[in-house]
Amino acid sequence: MAEPLGLEFWIGAPSSVDSRISPMIAAEPDEAWMNTRFVQTALAGGETPTHLFLRDFPLMDPNKTECHRAEIGSAGGITNGLGLALMYEPLAMGGKTSSHSLLSPDAVQNMSRVSAASHEDATLLIPTRFSQGFMKTIDNRAREDAVNSSLIISDAAFGHVGAGGSVGFADPDCAMSFGYAMNRMGTGILMNERGQNLIDAVYESLSYRGDKSGAWSK
Repeated sequence: MAEPLGLEFWIGAPSSVDSRISPMIAAEPDEAWMNTRFVQTALAGGETPTHLFLRDFPLMDPNKTECHRAEIGSAGGITNGLGLALMYEPLAMGGKTSSHSLLSPDAVQNMSRVSAASHEDATLLIPTRFSQGFMKTIDNRAREDAVNSSLIISDAAFGHVGAGGSVGFADPDCAMSFGYAMNRMGTGILMNERGQNLIDAVYESLSYRGDKSGAWSK
């Protein structure tokens, strides 16, 4: 998608963009994060998916050139907020932009439909909802054993959260694509208040009613 759309988005970045890649600053763990079920399970050891995930995650140093070059599909995307928003643009516009047609409207509709929902994700240890490869709105704000473990978007929207609280998504109902990236990471599994506040402001500007239902509603 990046090449036909002319995006500054790489999984395996060329050396020509090295000077433009901001250093990632790790989140500073606080008491609330350290006391979550996710962190406590990860630190407990054993062969649980949660422990193995957190054990291996620090082995990837995002500030090393070798990491910038590596093609790590689940964690190696290098872009900015604009790149994320432009990548999701065709998904918010029925599969096409003003200059390119990438997907059929039926394919986009299929992408937006919930295909898997869990009472408890085996790794993240929270309820999750997914369409085909994308996160749907996930509301865990009332949970006492998790912090920053929600993504509140509309029911029609679909996208994905990144480590530290970055996010990109498309909302076909209001023809909106959204991207947010930062280099100072936050704690939590999904969104922290910095990115979620921006999402909230956008939906409010579009006259959506509110998010008390667990999704932004018109």
